[in-house]
Amino acid sequence: MNQGCHSLVAAAATVTAAVVTPVAIGQVTIETVTVADPANAADSSGLGAVARRFRIGRVEVTNDQYVAFLNAVAASDPNGLFNELMTLSDRGGITRSGVPGSFTYQPKPDFSDKPVGSVSWFDAARFCNWLHNGLPAGRQGPGTTEDGAYDMTLPADQLTRVLGATWFLPTHDEWYKAAYYDPFDPGADASGTPDYWFYPTRSDVFPAQAQASANGDVVNPGANVANYAQGADWNGENGNVTTAGGCASVSPWGALDLAGNINEMTETPGTTIPPNPPDQPDPLPTRRLRGGDFANPGALMGSPASFAGSLNMLAEGANIGFRVARPDSNPGDLDGDDDVGITDFLQMLAAWGPCPGCVEDIDNDGVVGIVDLLALLAAWGPA
Repeated sequence: MNQGCHSLVAAAATVTAAVVTPVAIGQVTIETVTVADPANAADSSGLGAVARRFRIGRVEVTNDQYVAFLNAVAASDPNGLFNELMTLSDRGGITRSGVPGSFTYQPKPDFSDKPVGSVSWFDAARFCNWLHNGLPAGRQGPGTTEDGAYDMTLPADQLTRVLGATWFLPTHDEWYKAAYYDPFDPGADASGTPDYWFYPTRSDVFPAQAQASANGDVVNPGANVANYAQGADWNGENGNVTTAGGCASVSPWGALDLAGNINEMTETPGTTIPPNPPDQPDPLPTRRLRGGDFANPGALMGSPASFAGSLNMLAEGANIGFRVARPDSNPGDLDGDDDVGITDFLQMLAAWGPCPGCVEDIDNDGVVGIVDLLALLAAWGPA
């Protein structure tokens, strides 16, 4: 993957827990960082508590990665994974050639390492399914885009990751923890909450505004820089996406661009949007959105809840993108020792019964029970 960030290794090295792991799947490599300290406390708004360790994309999914996805599964495109705005908008980064059945795709010049935009929540979920299934090539259907991490045959308001999903969209709490939670620095105390910064740049100070070169690289990278409020003016646009990770500002766990650049979709349902027009039969399902973007004020990047919009799951815009996440270890490894064994078994038995949010609740149904025990036994041994 072309990250477009030429000096980020040194920046990431300043983050106590940052261990970047590149995961190569076929021709696509996605770098992830571990978000540890399981079962951490939430902040004063009730956000950020996560029962398990997990890994999150170091940067947003890029046009280059999404082009690989389209070329694998969208020779015909019945689910609309490609949006014409990707070509028609000067902020879009992908072009399409050919006719249905033989479509091909390529990044626009200077856009391969920019975050992909103009994708819907369903597009992002199908990209996760494709990763989960090992980057298969073929029609959009079972085994490629329609199952894996998410069962796309379910109603929209029931779509959530399946047990054993290997790639998925982060929940609101997972995204929030990756962005703001910092158990390593006593200075992290946003809004009076210990261990949380106000901005996802390891700072309570308003970030400096990113400036861009003629090809969309950030020319003033630094420890507290973000792309917001139309500061990155290139490609004839008053505000635009910049090279993924180019600001060089890292979260406490080593993730980049959680502040600004492009709004990021999460897995968590948002507030229901009333029907519009009034005769529409059902409310529009939504998911939470975090991070702010290249055009919006920097206040939208702050914690605890300066901006956590509810996005229509069908919405597609040049300022809407995503990053992916994955488990850090076998979910049966409850004590984090890289082995599923007797201590994990005893820990599960001690938590038996109603236990929402517990690490022992492997299937996330709010109850530690037989399904969780069977999942633990199936994972017995080195994690």
